[in-house]
Amino acid sequence: MRLFRSGESLRDRNVLIMGLGTKDGGVGAAVFAHAQGARVTVTDLKDESVLGDALAELADLDISFVLGSHRLEDFTSCDLVIRNPGIKRSNKYLAAAVDAGVTVESPIGLFCEIAAKPWTGITGTKGKSFTTHLVSHILRSSGMKSVAAGNNCVSPLRFVYDDSIYPVLELSSWQLSEMNLHQRSPHIGCWLNFFADHMNWYDSLEDYRSDKESIVRHQYPDDIIVLPFDDPVLSGIPGSSERYFFSSTHAPQKNKRGSFLENGWITWRDFETVRIIHCDSLPEHMAVPIHLGLIPPAVCCAVAAGVEPQSIAEGIASFPGIPHRYQSAGRYGRIRFINDSAATTPDSVIKAITNLNRGKLVLIAGGGGHKNLDYGPLALLIRERVHCVILFRDDPASTRLRKELNGMNTDRLKTAVDMQEAVDIGISCLDPDRDGILLLSPGCSGAPFFVDLFQRGEQFISCIKAEKL
Repeated sequence: MRLFRSGESLRDRNVLIMGLGTKDGGVGAAVFAHAQGARVTVTDLKDESVLGDALAELADLDISFVLGSHRLEDFTSCDLVIRNPGIKRSNKYLAAAVDAGVTVESPIGLFCEIAAKPWTGITGTKGKSFTTHLVSHILRSSGMKSVAAGNNCVSPLRFVYDDSIYPVLELSSWQLSEMNLHQRSPHIGCWLNFFADHMNWYDSLEDYRSDKESIVRHQYPDDIIVLPFDDPVLSGIPGSSERYFFSSTHAPQKNKRGSFLENGWITWRDFETVRIIHCDSLPEHMAVPIHLGLIPPAVCCAVAAGVEPQSIAEGIASFPGIPHRYQSAGRYGRIRFINDSAATTPDSVIKAITNLNRGKLVLIAGGGGHKNLDYGPLALLIRERVHCVILFRDDPASTRLRKELNGMNTDRLKTAVDMQEAVDIGISCLDPDRDGILLLSPGCSGAPFFVDLFQRGEQFISCIKAEKL
């Protein structure tokens, strides 16, 4: 298998973008290849009706499009395929390209091979998007020019040659697998947590973990890895790089460099302890446990990137959060609406539910494809803590969760045909004069019931607004 190497030119080469998608990964790759002088073709199984916004961004560029299907000859006659990392390398079109001697890459593979400047990479089963954006926001608040990029975000290829920008990249396990092929790890790496996910993709949990370990596998002694102090497996992972630790539950007794929650303060510990910000000073959306636990690793990453600990508080306090990650979606009387559409695993929903301890809870779950994960523990928690759960009709995740909830009272287990009906049912179960929460936390991917998790969350917010409460 041939990989792209730094120094290679794309000028007058034939480059095929496989998977334009609805986010910036394919668009950014196409813009990058075109800017390097390549002859670019984009191919995607989706058509114009789904890809309209992405196509509009490329309308002014001399790019060819093959939509609604793939043509084998496009893969075997080009010089380079840049594929969406969510497409397995075993795909028959990619296999044919490899057999024909074509280089097959991904955007992150190209980025890590080309980038000569230091950058930060953040991974974890849950919380990596929020932490990535928080770190980049802190850096910008301190005066650095930084961009949050990577998984489900801005393509890092848009600024791979711009040395004025400090990249903070969210890294999925699939992207880390691509980096491992290039034997690259970020200068500053952060591994937030690890639990089962993507078991519809991986043969085993160990395979998933092995890809995640690429965050540290190829680091050098002058690199830095940020690890959870409370996880003995992750905190003890082999590696030669310097280690920073974090915890939001307690601070270690011995000298450990890192960020911890101590006596109500987010602190930085090095040779001395620096108090950064008190939890009472945090905005409401940052003070909830599900987000509070992500502040210490963000502090570690910011310090590692060169920010003085004393100047971090402003960035934390001014961070607005990001959509679909335990996002406040408004209020109706004393009812709160929370959009947690990015909760794509049962464990993520469990974290969301346990984060709430006041008022009647109505949960909208399902609405997508399951990842071959265990819904049993989530079903037990729903029976114990959730007043009413609303599932969708016939999608794979709802079907699996409904089976786990077999025998649950029909007053507490309801079915909706679409998001608007789910929201209507949810509001009808709550009293605006009493504390209540309508939580969208699906525990599954967005497709095939929705285009993706982003559309699912956007529909939830739109349906709430349509109620004109």
